[in-house]
Amino acid sequence: MQPFSSTEAVIKLQSVRAGYGNTCVLSVDELSISSQERVFILGRSGSGKTTLSRLIKGRIPVMEGELSVLGESNVISNRDIQRRIAMVDQDFNLIPRLTLVENVLTGALGRTSPFRTFLGWYPASEWEKAESILAEVGLDGLGNRRIDTLSGGQQQRAAIARALMQDADIIIADEPVSNLDPELAEDALALLVACTARREVTLLVNLHQPRLARKFATRVLGLADGCIVYDGDPENLSTRDEEFIYRESELNPVSKDALSHDTSPAKMA
Repeated sequence: MQPFSSTEAVIKLQSVRAGYGNTCVLSVDELSISSQERVFILGRSGSGKTTLSRLIKGRIPVMEGELSVLGESNVISNRDIQRRIAMVDQDFNLIPRLTLVENVLTGALGRTSPFRTFLGWYPASEWEKAESILAEVGLDGLGNRRIDTLSGGQQQRAAIARALMQDADIIIADEPVSNLDPELAEDALALLVACTARREVTLLVNLHQPRLARKFATRVLGLADGCIVYDGDPENLSTRDEEFIYRESELNPVSKDALSHDTSPAKMA
């Protein structure tokens, strides 16, 4: 597998509409994300952040338009592309009955024999890799603990470790610190950013805290009513931009006609 260059776009959306059933909740005229960018996505609940993440991961199809991830347009049925996109979900999706290290090892499923993994037989190299990643995320020595005996902060680090185990080109974190107190949230994001930077992978993070986006992102997207209303450098994110991103929703559900209008602060000024 050849890594993408730092100047190459790994994610491209053109005139994309997406949603659930016949309901459109996301409309993106154009979006391009380059390799190794750290893109933090801000927006109210229901603004389209999770839908965008699920679309890129290949969990939902495109209604209209063109989506390309790692050079491929058919993400849903392409297992190779799926293996190259790791997801840290808000609820972590860890397996309570398994130990910490066994949960991390599930990140290697895409490159290990299904029969062997069903029986819990992973190559020694994968066990060594899992233990190394656990040490990297500060969970050294806890590998034999059942996942349901760990604290929320430890489980969050376990979810990060599993994503790192996947050796992905893109890591998506959907509200990864929503259940943590502010100090733990900042520590967890610092860890996630450091680990992904070492691996030179692209990072997308859905977040509610503009302060943390300013601190850790290289680029910020703001979503409101299913549309991108801010796209720029973290240091240029103004209070007025924040207010616009987090304004009371005007559309529920998002309609195609309403989504066709650009109501960003720049356009309204």
